[in-house]
Amino acid sequence: EIAEKDSVIRRVRINPPKTGGVKVTGLTEIAEIGPNASTTMNINVDAGMTTREAKLDVRTASGTHSATLALPLEEIIRPSQMSLDTFTSSAKSLQGFNEGKAKFTLKSGGFDRVPTKVLETVNVMPVTSEATWDDEGDGKWAGSISKGAMSERVLISVSADESSGNGTATVNCDDAMITAALVGVLKKALSS
Repeated sequence: EIAEKDSVIRRVRINPPKTGGVKVTGLTEIAEIGPNASTTMNINVDAGMTTREAKLDVRTASGTHSATLALPLEEIIRPSQMSLDTFTSSAKSLQGFNEGKAKFTLKSGGFDRVPTKVLETVNVMPVTSEATWDDEGDGKWAGSISKGAMSERVLISVSADESSGNGTATVNCDDAMITAALVGVLKKALSS
């Protein structure tokens, strides 16, 4: 807790981290936050290639407090350019525990928004064109995530039937835990 519920918090500043390679921009000072009030600040966080959190100092007129900003997995994936042939062969090599599938149903009019929805949800790069999506109802996207010195592939395939809205999202990744997490994120995004 930074302050009691009934006191005013003055001169709120969030200081960017000094270590870890994390860059934070968009930080501004908040002059005052009244009792039982809240405020919103939009910031940009570049966590670099190796971390899933940013440690920040929140400074007020009454002292300094530590805060940790956990970055969602889908935000720390890096887009990767990949040919369709490379995507297909990589996906074939990443099956079993390295593959996850989820069925979803698009809301009315959602078919045309699928390519945009995937890009808004996960930081990946298209492998297939939007025209392929429009013609075939099939799209592919590629990314990577760094775990230490290793770069791990993240492959996303989405197929859907325009008339019924029923579809399947498939994630293939070198890390099975990432696969499971991203399948859930995509299913939720595509179903909404």
